[in-house]
Amino acid sequence: MSAKKSLVCLFVSFACLYAEPSAFELQSGATKKDMRDLKDIADFTRSVISDFQNKIANLEQSVDGLKTVYEGISVTSRQDSVMLKSQIDRIQNIQDIVESYQNSQKSQAELVKNLKLQVEANTNNIEQINKKLDKLSEAFLQANDEILKQINVLSEQALALQNNIQGIQNQPVIQSIKEDNQDTSKKYNFSSDNNKNLSDAKNFLRQRKNEDAKAYFEYLIDQKFAVAESSYYLGEIYYARKEYNEALPYYKTSASLDSKASYMPILLWHTAWSFKYLNDQDNYLKFLKTLVALFPNSEQGIKAQDILSK
Repeated sequence: MSAKKSLVCLFVSFACLYAEPSAFELQSGATKKDMRDLKDIADFTRSVISDFQNKIANLEQSVDGLKTVYEGISVTSRQDSVMLKSQIDRIQNIQDIVESYQNSQKSQAELVKNLKLQVEANTNNIEQINKKLDKLSEAFLQANDEILKQINVLSEQALALQNNIQGIQNQPVIQSIKEDNQDTSKKYNFSSDNNKNLSDAKNFLRQRKNEDAKAYFEYLIDQKFAVAESSYYLGEIYYARKEYNEALPYYKTSASLDSKASYMPILLWHTAWSFKYLNDQDNYLKFLKTLVALFPNSEQGIKAQDILSK
C-alpha cells in the first residue's frame, strides 16, 4: 500500500503544477491559448491519474486474487502435506508387511527345507524297514519250513507214542491186581469214599509207606476209580524198587488212559530210563524223543534234549 500512496502524491503534485491559471497569472499576460493548453494538460493529467487509479485498483484486485490463490495453495499444500504423510505412513506399513511376509517366507523356506530333510530321513528309514521286512520274510519262510519239518517229526513221534499206547495190554495188569486185592482188602479198612482212599494213598506215598500206598492204589484200580493216576503211582512205586519190568505196564496203562496228565513228563522220563536199565536202547531213545516232542519246556524235556544233543 506504500507504493500506491507514492503514485497518488506524484500525480497530485503534477496536477497542481499544471492547474488552471489564477487571476494573477492572467494579469501577468497569459493568453487564452496558454490557458487552453494548460487545461488540456490538466485534463490529460486527470485522465492519466484516473488510469493509474484504475490500474492500481486492478493491481489491488490482482494482489487480493493472488493472496487468495496463495492462501488456497497454502491450504492445499498443508492438505497435500497431510496426505503425503498419510501416504508415507501407508508406504511404511506396506514395507513392514512386506518385511513380515519376507520373514515369513524365509521361515516357511526353512520349514520346507526341514520337512524335505525329514522326508528324506523317513524314506531312508522306510527303505531300511523294507530291507528288514524282506529279511524277516525270508527268515519266516525258512522258519516255516523248519516248523513244518518239526510238525512232521512231532506227528511221527505222536504216531509212535499212539502205537505204543495202543499196544498196551491193560487186562493182565488189572487182573493181577484183582487177585492180590482179595488178600489186601481183608487187611485194610478201605473207606466207602474213594476220594478219601485216593488222598490216603498219596499220604502213604509221601510218608514213604509204599506198601500201604500200593494197596490203596490197587484197590482204587479194582474199584475203577482214578485208574490212570493210580496206575502212574503204582509204576512209580515199582520204579523206586528198581523193578522196571513191573513198572512199565503201569506207566503204559496210565498214559493210555490220560495222555495229558500233569505227571506225563515224569512218566515218560521214567519209562525211558526203565528201558535204559533193561538195556533196550531203541525204546530208551524213542521215549526221550517223545518227551522232547510233547513236553520240550518241562524239566524232563530239557534233560532229554541235552542227552539227545550229545
